[in-house]
Amino acid sequence: MLSLAILAILVSLGLASIGDRSLDYNYCLAECVQISCANDPTRRDTTPWSLRVFLWTCGDDCKYSCMHQVTSEDVKAGRTIRQFYGKWPFVRFLGVQEPASVIFSMLNLASHLYGFSDLHQKLPKDYSQLWIVRLCPLAATNAWVWSIVFHTRDTPVTEKLDYYSGTLLVGYMLVLQFVRITGPSARLWHLFYSVIILLLYTVHIGYLSLVHFDYGYNMAANVVAGGICTGVWTIWCFKNFRERHYVWKCFVSVVCTSLFILLELLDFPPLLWTFDAHSLWHMSTILLPLLWYRFLLDDALFGRAKTRKSI
Repeated sequence: MLSLAILAILVSLGLASIGDRSLDYNYCLAECVQISCANDPTRRDTTPWSLRVFLWTCGDDCKYSCMHQVTSEDVKAGRTIRQFYGKWPFVRFLGVQEPASVIFSMLNLASHLYGFSDLHQKLPKDYSQLWIVRLCPLAATNAWVWSIVFHTRDTPVTEKLDYYSGTLLVGYMLVLQFVRITGPSARLWHLFYSVIILLLYTVHIGYLSLVHFDYGYNMAANVVAGGICTGVWTIWCFKNFRERHYVWKCFVSVVCTSLFILLELLDFPPLLWTFDAHSLWHMSTILLPLLWYRFLLDDALFGRAKTRKSI
């Protein structure tokens, strides 16, 4: 029930956009397009190279300029800061729309790559679940690369790729969890479960792409899948803590990942027009991959030692 309540709040916050419907903003926008773009908002020859490289059009630049003009007037008059097109006003940097989220996404990506590099060097080559572990950096890299792209330039295409890659990472984590908990002897079940998750993911993406891009449905699906993943790992950690003392690393990484998303509830205008709740969420997860990959390594080494003892 808590997850559903959080979901409802996040959806309502994410879709609010009073600013772009206001008269002062639309008057400014119409005037800017007429004067700066010669009534052609799609032209790019009037924008600097730093904007053109990220496919900013003259109309896009007008939206940005008018957003900050209206916001500046609101601040001077002591009025409430408004959202525009579902987002708070950010100060861009060299064409990058949300610099803080981009930097923190890059650091998350670097954390995954570093953590896996260490894991790859120390992981036993005869580890029975080596194949599924090696897919982890691929799924994570895909998700964080598209997060970087999306926060650099928010378009309908980059938005969908960011959402789809994030859902793919959640699906992978469900498969990794099932493979790890059921063990190497259940390979047929691994295949069966993986096919089910892949089919569910395909149907999910197909619906969003071909039928209706529903933000609420997409978020609900990810909340449910993420909640299942966190719940199962938590139970497994408590059941195995006495024998496997290292499982605290798994517990901390998965629980903190779920808890830190609550930062999204702190919906506020960006501090210094740069740091919003979403960017702080990305910042909070930077070190968690290091703990997660260390858990995977410790688990692999423990499993191999236990197997050798039984021989």
